[in-house]
Amino acid sequence: MNFRIAAVLALSFTPVFAQEAESEKATSEVIKTGPPVGTELTPAMAYAPVGPRAGEEFDAAAAIGKKPGAFLFIHELTRNGLPVIRGLDRAGTEFSLLGFKSHTFLLSDDRTAAETKLKAVNGSLRLASPIVLSLDGVDGPGNYALNRKAVLSLILMKDGKVHKSVAFTDVNAEDEALIRELVEEVSGTLPQSPEEIRELVAQNLPTDEEKLKELAVDQTMQIRQLRQQIDRLKEQRAQYAMKSRMTSNAPRGEMKGRPPAAPERGNAAKSRPAPEEAGNSPKREGKPPEDPELNGMLRAFIRQDTEKAAIDEIFASIQKRASESDELHAQAVDMFKLMLSFRDRYGTDHAQSLAEQFLKEAAAPKSE
Repeated sequence: MNFRIAAVLALSFTPVFAQEAESEKATSEVIKTGPPVGTELTPAMAYAPVGPRAGEEFDAAAAIGKKPGAFLFIHELTRNGLPVIRGLDRAGTEFSLLGFKSHTFLLSDDRTAAETKLKAVNGSLRLASPIVLSLDGVDGPGNYALNRKAVLSLILMKDGKVHKSVAFTDVNAEDEALIRELVEEVSGTLPQSPEEIRELVAQNLPTDEEKLKELAVDQTMQIRQLRQQIDRLKEQRAQYAMKSRMTSNAPRGEMKGRPPAAPERGNAAKSRPAPEEAGNSPKREGKPPEDPELNGMLRAFIRQDTEKAAIDEIFASIQKRASESDELHAQAVDMFKLMLSFRDRYGTDHAQSLAEQFLKEAAAPKSE
């Protein structure tokens, strides 16, 4: 009898153990992407919607040539992938002294929509090397064997051959340090002394006049972007300092977060603000979108230095994205309400008028 019970229990638990074994196998399975190590680089055609190559189609593999470099292919553009995207961009700038070059590609089967999206995303991220669009569709260049199960595929190269391929599925902030380590594998470590750096720069300067001109243009654009970032940081610092001074000069009760003392009865009517004055304080409405695409487009849309033509393109992309579902449309409504709650901070007059137009159309009764 005991033997029968033991046999039944053993048989009943066998499927469970098998499921656990399969689960462990699936968990431990590493996703592979990219061509085998040592594979000769083949063309990787790209289109640059913005940046030094704006409006150009070019072969990114030929642009890197025999130098150390990296391709980052974006299968799925999400906020979680930003540490890797920014990490490679920073490494590309820093290790350019050693001849390192990198290109980040967005993979998409809709070129028109992808170009519009990249203008918004690049306007928001402000990368030294803006993201380009792969001209080989959602699967990327055929010879690169990219795995669509990955969120990002990183291909490192040296001497015109593949050095290593890495698939990113669960990206986090720690991956930025990993990117630097991987870049050092193909480019080497940076020198520390100014003399060594100057000598290295001189050695890596191209002798061809056209290539030297191209390098000068790239460096000038990077310097311009850095200056813009510095100017924005200075402006933010000045605003912060002004707010700090206003806080320190505020009445004692207000500084501690307590309301000021109530006015005397005789002055109550004089102290009470007029109705129109009370309505001047901005009332926050809406909220930021949870959708990464809408969030990225909103960041570019509300910038007060965005040109009118770019604003129109971004707005068209927002409309298209919002039309994909009721949930996305509701998020777009909320984000425009939030934007218009702070007119002095967010968007140009043209952008605000488009936001108003969107909200007006959203509020209009739908015809049966």
